[in-house]
Amino acid sequence: MTNVYYNEDYVSCGEKFDTTRKSGNIVESLKNSPIKGIVISDPSEFYDTTDTLIQEITDPEYLQALITGTPRSLAESSSFEWDKNIYRMARGHSAGIVAAVTEVMTHGGISGSLSSGLHHARRNGGAGFCTINGLAVGIAEAIKLGAKKVLVLDFDAHGGGGTFSFIRRYWPENVVQVDVSTSAFDIWEEEGESRVTFVPHEKHESYDKYIKRALDYAGSLGQFDIIIYNAGMDPINDGVEIELIEKREQMVRDFIGETPALFTLAGGYSWGATEDDVVEWHRITLQTWAK
Repeated sequence: MTNVYYNEDYVSCGEKFDTTRKSGNIVESLKNSPIKGIVISDPSEFYDTTDTLIQEITDPEYLQALITGTPRSLAESSSFEWDKNIYRMARGHSAGIVAAVTEVMTHGGISGSLSSGLHHARRNGGAGFCTINGLAVGIAEAIKLGAKKVLVLDFDAHGGGGTFSFIRRYWPENVVQVDVSTSAFDIWEEEGESRVTFVPHEKHESYDKYIKRALDYAGSLGQFDIIIYNAGMDPINDGVEIELIEKREQMVRDFIGETPALFTLAGGYSWGATEDDVVEWHRITLQTWAK
């Protein structure tokens, strides 16, 4: 069985957007059409740990702005309109990642969280509909639990520059980030062993080949203690064929093998699609990780 973390705090803020609503839609779909092997689990017992981790890696002024709404420009730097549940939502998404990290670091195996709105957020502000960088929070927990070498695979449509800014600041010797992006937004400058690849539109039919190269590169770096996979579905919004995304998900799962690992949802939007379409896209990841 694969524990996948979620509770209603994930959808508690007032902003109605794919990032703030799709996790709840996915859970509803699982009630109507279960995926054998997937169990939804509540991460709320990890809230205290998550609060501490967020405080340790987030600028105090930004954190207070999220909690209080002041100054408003900073509180809304993610592009979401501030309300009293913005921090509650962001903590929930981060706690799911902390719970999944703790599970696989303690017991091995695989896990996941229906978390999104993560990888663009910086220490001192939000960006690109990302509020708290739950990937960075999860990395911090993995390091505390003894991980010496962490791999972040980010296959969202956009670069994960926010996550890499945390890695550069806090864990440059311990964490490797490998991105494959179909958009130039938040592409970051490579350092150390970390790599980022942009796939131009005219090369989208070869998307799976770029994924293979990225995974081959990551595999050449040796064994990792934990893998955190940001499983964005928004390359589909950019025009990548869904069959290539299905292939990507199986490639990632095969690459992980027996290494402790977890996934997060990342991007996937109802732009030119429907909310039901977005749910079906993310169910590809769930179905692959349930095997």
